[in-house]
Amino acid sequence: MDVEPLLGGASSTPDYGSNDNKRNGGSRNATDEDDNGATVVASPKWYLSACQIAVVVLAVLATVLSVAMLAGGYKAIINAALHEQLVIKEGSKAYNIWKSTPVPLSLKLYVFNLTNPEDFQNGSKPVLQEVGPYVWREYHKKQNVTFHPNDTVTYLQQRWWVWDQEASGNCSQDDLIITLNTIPVAAAYGMRNSLFQGALEFAFKSVDEQLTVHTTARKLVFDGVKDPLLDWVQENVVNNKGNYHFLLPFFKGTAVAEFEKFAWFYKRNLSLTYDGEFNMMTGEDTLDNLGRIDKWNGRNSTSFYTPPCNEVTGSAGELFSPHLSRKDLIFFSSDLCMSAKLFFKEEVKDYGGLAAYRYWGTNHTFANGTTVPGNECYCVGKTCAPMGLLNAESCRMGAPAFVSFPHFYAADPFLLEGVEGLAPDKKKHSLFLDIVPNLGVPATVSIKLQINIHVTPFKSISLLEHVPDVYLPMLWFEVQGGMTPSIASQMKMLVYFMTSSVPSVVVWSVIICLAVLTVLVVVLVAWRRNSSYDLATLLVNE
Repeated sequence: MDVEPLLGGASSTPDYGSNDNKRNGGSRNATDEDDNGATVVASPKWYLSACQIAVVVLAVLATVLSVAMLAGGYKAIINAALHEQLVIKEGSKAYNIWKSTPVPLSLKLYVFNLTNPEDFQNGSKPVLQEVGPYVWREYHKKQNVTFHPNDTVTYLQQRWWVWDQEASGNCSQDDLIITLNTIPVAAAYGMRNSLFQGALEFAFKSVDEQLTVHTTARKLVFDGVKDPLLDWVQENVVNNKGNYHFLLPFFKGTAVAEFEKFAWFYKRNLSLTYDGEFNMMTGEDTLDNLGRIDKWNGRNSTSFYTPPCNEVTGSAGELFSPHLSRKDLIFFSSDLCMSAKLFFKEEVKDYGGLAAYRYWGTNHTFANGTTVPGNECYCVGKTCAPMGLLNAESCRMGAPAFVSFPHFYAADPFLLEGVEGLAPDKKKHSLFLDIVPNLGVPATVSIKLQINIHVTPFKSISLLEHVPDVYLPMLWFEVQGGMTPSIASQMKMLVYFMTSSVPSVVVWSVIICLAVLTVLVVVLVAWRRNSSYDLATLLVNE
């Protein structure tokens, strides 16, 4: 038998420095004769080729990687990928969604028509008729975005609204509304402790001020209603053309002195400054801080309430830290000038199988210190609002405005006794947020709030002399939005990889099999080389 192919063409006196030997990778093996003249193969010298070295290195790396994965490396990889996409920085998926909301929200607004204006002015209980919904599509965009070295970002929030006739149904922006004229009520409230109420009485009579107005939904919400008292204050008080400049301290900083028209959303459409300047944590240092407000208008507290209720804290309301618990949820609202607390209610699965935590408002959300100890700091002055009302006077430019849930849901029953036409309903009027807990992404937003004006009688002002003392509902609105089925599907897949053991088991199995297979290849190569030498020895002996 020709053994030359098995021995690589070895001669009885090999030369390891020859060119032939170099061409064969230095793997020629020396032979010799024993005492009986038999030719034997010398013990082979181990020389691994570059390919074999690479295989060994891969085997070691695969083994190390498999051990690392078993020790939690898979979860670390997922968390790193999650961090990369959720952190607010240029280029991340979360940044693009956060900067310009891809799915518009809807603003549904319901106005309370005052059906007995004359009787109300003479002391009768107000009779209300809810009219709506008037629906606008709401858009958000972050402007003047500036990143800072301390892992925060400063920005202005621009919001604008586009009328949605289809969603509004039979309601039109030109519908006629009868409602309270808040201008004289706010002016009288500003001078409630003044000795100069007679001057205000003169002003009311000079311009023939009315307690109620007949206007359109368009003017009442965005365009603005002209009121002669506003012109009188501008001319005689602010610009000091009359002898009433001494009244300026009572009106300064209020809507009566600042605006030429009145509307609930006056000058808010496309405004860059109305919501204020936000400084928010990006989550770069840790996702536990993602979306948390650090400062508002350059401060970490406000002047509207006393500590600790004046603290600027919680989420901005658009992003929350991942891995949410079932504890209370705090978010900051620039509309309320405060941080509000929502309470965990339940787990819901209404998003194609994607689980979410529902947080909602309860009778503790707008509770005073009487029913919820610690909430005394929301009281303005020495008087606390009834349970279910938040005093927004200082936040809303000095007007006697109070915020509640729609139809006085979860509020003191006596508030309902003061008006007719309300019917609180838990399903219709409760506020809630559904958030995917693993990602901190809102699945559904349903913010429902009502604006009320505290009307009080003034003996020295004939326009308000006989009105009842009542918290009069003006309107309520719902800001509603939710993730699309496409986004929900993407979120579901991401949550699956974060929480399920199946993907990690598959990855571990593949890596372990790769490691074992690589080791087997190395062993097989080594075994075949040894077998070749053994066979060569046997054939030479024969």
